[in-house]
Amino acid sequence: MTSNTRICVAGATGLVGSAVLRLALARGHHVHGTLRDATDTARTAPLMALPGAAGRLTLFSADAGEEGAFDAAMHGCDAAAIACFPPLYKAADGTPARALDRRRGYEEIVRPVRDGVLNVLGSARRAGVGSIALCSSTSSTNPPVPLAVKHEATALSDAEAQMADGKFTAAEKIVMETAALDFCVHNDMRLAVLLPTMMLGPVVLPEHMRSHGLALLSGLLEGRRAMHEQVPAGSMSVSHLEDVAALFLATIENPQARGRYFAVFDSLPWAEIYDILARHVPAAGLPAPLDGAPEPPTRFDFTRRDSLGVTMRDIPATIAATVDWLKTRPFPG
Repeated sequence: MTSNTRICVAGATGLVGSAVLRLALARGHHVHGTLRDATDTARTAPLMALPGAAGRLTLFSADAGEEGAFDAAMHGCDAAAIACFPPLYKAADGTPARALDRRRGYEEIVRPVRDGVLNVLGSARRAGVGSIALCSSTSSTNPPVPLAVKHEATALSDAEAQMADGKFTAAEKIVMETAALDFCVHNDMRLAVLLPTMMLGPVVLPEHMRSHGLALLSGLLEGRRAMHEQVPAGSMSVSHLEDVAALFLATIENPQARGRYFAVFDSLPWAEIYDILARHVPAAGLPAPLDGAPEPPTRFDFTRRDSLGVTMRDIPATIAATVDWLKTRPFPG
């Protein structure tokens, strides 16, 4: 696709959506961005201040819970990046997702995301948008029997098993992916699914500072224990937010790209992550050492990810760049 490509970014004020939007503008694309309320200047002003936005960004109000709500935003677009489905951790009444029974968990956590992605895809189909990049999560890559090495084709969560275990927030992702794939196959639309976890790096809106990665780092810089009292035995997959955005655009710009792609650099034990963080933050905020040996980190086959041609920053470089950016106090006050 050329720089004249028009891309609809569904979820333009989200952590991932805003990063995709920013990079798309930087590459010369025209962008239709959606958010629930395009008259909310507190959220739209940072987007319209991005380089290239004045002449190539149009914002639309759209709610994924309403059929046809994305019709106007999709009109005239060549491709769409769907990043408007962040994890739902609570029901509408505030009940934590894990505390819900099977019926409520499906109806209030899983089904809204499934129906929502079908609403967005329905608008794309009506507008003739044939190329879709969908943001999911590595929470959809956990089969009941763990894999020694995860590959996108075989690392598929079992939604029923996850819901039986009360993991509705995780189940929403594999259900969303399955619904989107079925829709795109039946409507001859090209679908790529991106699978990130913890993302670090410069963000567009102040509200993104509440993401768990940025909250962790900013808290540690202030000498606070932002996430853990003690180093966990497990591991975490990390990527630079700008690299995730580059993977999105790589799938949009490459007409051969379809299917699932890991959007992480790699996974490291938390013990190693905190060792890296200790080079950059005050010791006062660091958690107590791990009592015992760390668990082996998740291992991935990155053949498909690397086929997209995006060079990803390693975890030490990503952490260092994020800390340096945070020290500039990008959102004073």
